[in-house]
Amino acid sequence: MKTFTGTFATFAIITALATPALAQDPQPTPQSRPETQQAQPAPRQPVPLDDQKPATDVAEENSITGELVKVDNDKMELVIKSADDSQHTFRYADSTKVVGAEGQVSGLATKAGQLVTVHFTQGAGDTRIATKVSFDKK
Repeated sequence: MKTFTGTFATFAIITALATPALAQDPQPTPQSRPETQQAQPAPRQPVPLDDQKPATDVAEENSITGELVKVDNDKMELVIKSADDSQHTFRYADSTKVVGAEGQVSGLATKAGQLVTVHFTQGAGDTRIATKVSFDKK
């Protein structure tokens, strides 16, 4: 009986000392193990129909060359007349690049009658937004 009591006491002491050490390092659960996680499929992208253009984040840039007819600084608009005598109106901003005019955007008004190329993107509705205005040499 002494042997049993001594063995039991030893077991109790070892268990009491080992329990805090085991509690500090929890075992990972099977769900949190990286090697057991299944790969998630990538989200599906909508497939455009034949009559639809694929969606893009970048606006398409166009350009038109013609004679600068007028500049309205209050509305921040400029009008050019192309070779076929049609007039085209563009909105501009302070960030619009201007090549060949003094004072950048504010210098546009002094250039009426000159040949100009307007690079633009299509805005909402019929609005065209000038991104760059270049004055061409005659």
